[in-house]
Amino acid sequence: MNKKFTKNKVVVITGGAKKIGRSTALKLAEQGFNILIHTGGKSINDAKETIKLIKKFEVKAGHVQGDLANIKTIKKIKIAAEQLGVPSILINNAGLRIHDNFEKIKYKDWKKVMSVNVDASFLCTQALIGHMTKQKWGRIINIGGLSAHIGAKERAHVVTSKAALVGLTKAISMEFLERGITCNCVVPGFIEDFNSKEKKLKGHWLRHPQTPNLVLKRFGNPEEVAEVIVNLCKKEAGYINGQTLHVNGGTYTP
Repeated sequence: MNKKFTKNKVVVITGGAKKIGRSTALKLAEQGFNILIHTGGKSINDAKETIKLIKKFEVKAGHVQGDLANIKTIKKIKIAAEQLGVPSILINNAGLRIHDNFEKIKYKDWKKVMSVNVDASFLCTQALIGHMTKQKWGRIINIGGLSAHIGAKERAHVVTSKAALVGLTKAISMEFLERGITCNCVVPGFIEDFNSKEKKLKGHWLRHPQTPNLVLKRFGNPEEVAEVIVNLCKKEAGYINGQTLHVNGGTYTP
């Protein structure tokens, strides 16, 4: 991508400290975008390491810590992004997973999942999209979940929230298409932990209620998902809008 085009443009990535968030941040920093990453607080050390890696590309980088269920965190993200340049790309990557069978799901947990997975995507988009409309260019990418398309036991709140992101994607894509802004949803399949060289289940997959159907006999890696996200961020990707793109090696084919 032309560095002249990316100059002073800011990418905001929620949940950007590691895995898909980190891979995406590094790929976009390499292209000249300034990067603001958010983390909920459990990945502070990862966030600091990601910032160091980003700065190697000689771009501006910032970090915001906070609970996305708190409106104050959304405001902090907006202010920090504006300090780095012109907010132009938003990647709603942060997600919350809570396990419980349907009859035992607490309403407070239901609301917590919705607030992080859906409400925060809405609020972050609403906070930053004004900058995109002013420059008549922007990219919004929501990171969905495979369970929203194939279902999952013990995750009614997670499945519902990720399905809602598909609807939000379609709504935004239609409302802003004439103002140079696209909105798409990228749905990762079974992705290994960041830089993992092991083939066994790791991280949240250890508690996943379904056994992965790996048709390629391997997990995907964060870089493969990031590559799709980065391509959607290109100036030349303006004709891709309102779509749900699956990155799963063929595990699920809609």
